[in-house]
Amino acid sequence: MTVSEYIFEFLQKKGCQRVYMVSGSSAMWLTDALQRNPELEAVCCHHEQAAAMAADGYGRVNDVPGACLVTIGPGATNAITGVAQAYLDSSPMFVLSGQANSRLLQYMVETGIRQKACQSLNLEPMVKPITKYFAAVMNPDDIPQIMEDAYFESMDGRRGPVWIDVPVDIQNRQVSKEAIQAVKPHISAKIVYKKEEIATVCEWIKEAKKPLVVAGYGVRSAGAVELLRAFCEKKRIPVVTSRGGIDVMPTESDLFIGRPGSYGDRASHFAIQEADLLLILGSRLSISTIGYYPQRFGKNAKKIMVDIDQKEINKEDVPVDLKILGDTGEFLKQIQDKVEKQDWEEWICHCNENKEKYPVLQEEYKEQEPLNEYYVTNVLAKQVEDANIIVDTGSVCNVVSQSWIVKENQRYLISGGLSCMGFWATAMGAYQEGKELIAIAGDGSTQMNIQEFATLSYNKIPLKLFVYNNNGYMLIRHNQHNYMDDRFLGVGPDSGVQTPDFCKVASAYGIKSVKIESKDELEEKIKAVLKEKEPVVCEIMCQEFAPIVPRIASRVMPDGSLKAAEFEDLYPFLN
Repeated sequence: MTVSEYIFEFLQKKGCQRVYMVSGSSAMWLTDALQRNPELEAVCCHHEQAAAMAADGYGRVNDVPGACLVTIGPGATNAITGVAQAYLDSSPMFVLSGQANSRLLQYMVETGIRQKACQSLNLEPMVKPITKYFAAVMNPDDIPQIMEDAYFESMDGRRGPVWIDVPVDIQNRQVSKEAIQAVKPHISAKIVYKKEEIATVCEWIKEAKKPLVVAGYGVRSAGAVELLRAFCEKKRIPVVTSRGGIDVMPTESDLFIGRPGSYGDRASHFAIQEADLLLILGSRLSISTIGYYPQRFGKNAKKIMVDIDQKEINKEDVPVDLKILGDTGEFLKQIQDKVEKQDWEEWICHCNENKEKYPVLQEEYKEQEPLNEYYVTNVLAKQVEDANIIVDTGSVCNVVSQSWIVKENQRYLISGGLSCMGFWATAMGAYQEGKELIAIAGDGSTQMNIQEFATLSYNKIPLKLFVYNNNGYMLIRHNQHNYMDDRFLGVGPDSGVQTPDFCKVASAYGIKSVKIESKDELEEKIKAVLKEKEPVVCEIMCQEFAPIVPRIASRVMPDGSLKAAEFEDLYPFLN
């Protein structure tokens, strides 16, 4: 068995069924081994960034690492953005790159010379900071242990991407049976929870009058969504979710209070600031979640934080009373039978009254022309059922994440940490048989990976891509209006950025398209798009300069600095 054959057989045996790739000469034997593996499907993309993003999406929804195959030099560097995204969002994936001859690579590593062979680069210094594991394969008998080590790192603890760089002269070399038989498996370190910590958690919950769970993506990554829902429903404890954790609680549940953040909602912000106990599960408490005064986040509450990442536990931004290193699923198992149910119905009722009193979707949005993105999102969300939903970044991410109605079996994916334009291409990896596949992107973000229309068309990936066309970059347009006295640059046709007619572009790639320009046709045309069994691009003409609210607003001070409002004081400001 060759090195290349071993790599793909290993991934296939671990449950990976698709590899996203862009072919190249220095990955020739890797490509050939993939082509000859009948158990793996190769999806040929048109840019390595998109291939890496698709592998990220595959890893998120399938609970096994996604796989991305790229070639030397620019092929590898093009993938870096997608890898950085997966690293920040804790997504398991393998990147396999072709490389120059091992002798030439060794010379570059040892001497530090810029380059020895055409297109060659020493990748380790570039990609090691954004991967959990990196290895250049210099000996064919090293590959069995390298793959074992890489898989363990990708899936253990806080998940993430790994990168295997394979010189072209190594790819087709034979792996000895002895090397395969000598592989040493890994066993995850078992975290032992201290009895006194668990007792303290249970006691604090018992004493609380206004408890609140803050749930992040760590709940989903730990496979603990059902555990969390069962725990909160049985004990009757309300929940708010970070952006990454949006899909851990259905929107219609009376225990779901909202989604806090820079573009959050009033009900969740009020609940956090009124709560007397915050149980923070699998959320790293990013600035975009907690606002700009972390020391006053949950200012009236005792705080318990459970996280799998020791570095996140070590942060001192938010004063946390009890920090517990651990898997959120295992933690919930520890406390589920020890926590006593209390009567918190008045608190739950109060939080729900705030949800009703301060909705994100305002009545006037429904009558606005051109179309308001909050209203469009509401109409779309009501019609989407069992689906994987991928939401690109920018104003669209803020609007949709504030207002999407998450249903029971939906997955909701965003580029959380990197906030990367072109993220809609992740949908190519998030496709699962039997589930709808929805992506929502702005016109600017759609452009960033528009070449993948060809991949959708060729592979008949049944993605319904909804393009909210606001004639440029609405979020940056807002910033330049609020802070730069309307000195616009790079936000639309009047300042250097032109976007195309996406229906014409879709047609050029052989994809069906629909354009929506008024509210009278919105519901009917969305329904028709969702019924299609093939890929469709649906371009929706929206307002260029609509408000994105509620939000944490900042004021420009006399010295040029920005001063943000308090976490509970969202704009538009209440009296």
